[in-house]
Amino acid sequence: MVNVEVPKKSIAIFTNFASDDEAYSLNRVVKDQIKMLVIHGYEPIVIVGDGFTPNDQPDNPYKLPQVKLKTIPSVPCHNEIKKDESFVSDVENIRDALKSILKDVSVVLTHDVVYQPACLKHNFAARQIAKDNKNIKWLHWIHSATSPFRLANLVNIFPDDFVKLLEVPFPNSYYIFFNHYSVPRISTNFMVPEEMVKVVYHPTDVFEFYGTDPMVAKLADEKSFLDCDAICTYPCRLDDGKQVEMAIKTMAMLKEFDMKVRMVVIDFHSTGGPKVAYRDRLKDIALDYGMNPQELTFTSEYCEDWRVEMPHKLVKDFMQLSNVFVMPSVSESYSLVTQEAALMGHIIVVNQDFPPFREIFGPNVIFRKYSSAIDVMNGLDGRTNTRYGPSDVSDQEMKSHEKRYHKDTAGMIAYRLRNYDSKITQIKIRRDRNLRAVFKKQLEPLFYD
Repeated sequence: MVNVEVPKKSIAIFTNFASDDEAYSLNRVVKDQIKMLVIHGYEPIVIVGDGFTPNDQPDNPYKLPQVKLKTIPSVPCHNEIKKDESFVSDVENIRDALKSILKDVSVVLTHDVVYQPACLKHNFAARQIAKDNKNIKWLHWIHSATSPFRLANLVNIFPDDFVKLLEVPFPNSYYIFFNHYSVPRISTNFMVPEEMVKVVYHPTDVFEFYGTDPMVAKLADEKSFLDCDAICTYPCRLDDGKQVEMAIKTMAMLKEFDMKVRMVVIDFHSTGGPKVAYRDRLKDIALDYGMNPQELTFTSEYCEDWRVEMPHKLVKDFMQLSNVFVMPSVSESYSLVTQEAALMGHIIVVNQDFPPFREIFGPNVIFRKYSSAIDVMNGLDGRTNTRYGPSDVSDQEMKSHEKRYHKDTAGMIAYRLRNYDSKITQIKIRRDRNLRAVFKKQLEPLFYD
């Protein structure tokens, strides 16, 4: 079998931006489009007005090496429909510049060009090119709820050849809006069939929104965090008493409820001796419970700089991407990390056999029995041992009983993730509205349709 690599389409983003205004929401939409394209291997051309200068914002998408900034003449624009003295020459100048820029371009993404009075000159110029060049596909983002101007307003203002350009739908085009409910309205306003209106949701760059450290984002991207239903971060030194295996088993059993899971163990100060042996044992337990290396990460093994410890800011970054926290430790003086997970709105499971947790975290977390270093009969140092089955069964039967226990715990978590409104919405937006999901599911297919 011969694998044939299909070359990437040449993509241009057509704006009339005069400046890189961070407060301008449309500018942010374009920056997200640039990031989506670059992430997926495209090298977009971004068309802006003369004098446009990218700002000094760190990692400004306009400054990415894969991006080619091209300029068109900045011309007088108006917020009402009018034909100023330079109208015809302005259209010609924009058209000539666009023609040169788009000569090898396959797809053009426009923003508000097809209806805003301030973009009327750009609209005419683009339509002239589209009429002559049938090889370019145009995708028109409609950002405002207002109706486009009516042809009747133009008849007595512009020459007939200009008006005729607007009497037919923009050639080889789709009109892009952001929800299915509005498709009939957009279709009616632009006098095109509903099949010419396509829905592409606005994405959010989740890592930028959270201020995620680039290395944390890199790991999360490689491990496909944003596609998952349940994500757990457990920061701890690898001592047996932390019982990391209980958290691993619980996360593994969430897969029984058709949930995609990820778990990160931030194993600081765990570089030698019994801690390494414990980590190896934890990996064996994870495999035995059905978790693969993509689903379970030990940070000390991922990054050399994280072998000994990790800055608290990065711990917070991992926690912010997570939504489940399991604290099965047999002994804690308080557990600040559980408190931080609570502040981030995680579904929290704590060790019922460790009585102080009942006071510290209250009745609304999930309490499950994991043994402890306190004798619950008298509250003093000692031991509370929880068994997950009868004492007279074989090791294999006991293992089966324990799996059922962890599956029960996972079911409690799954119920909350699927039935608490805030969790349902958070998972949906993180999974379906990130840059990769929107690009792959909605935007890129339009390039090839």
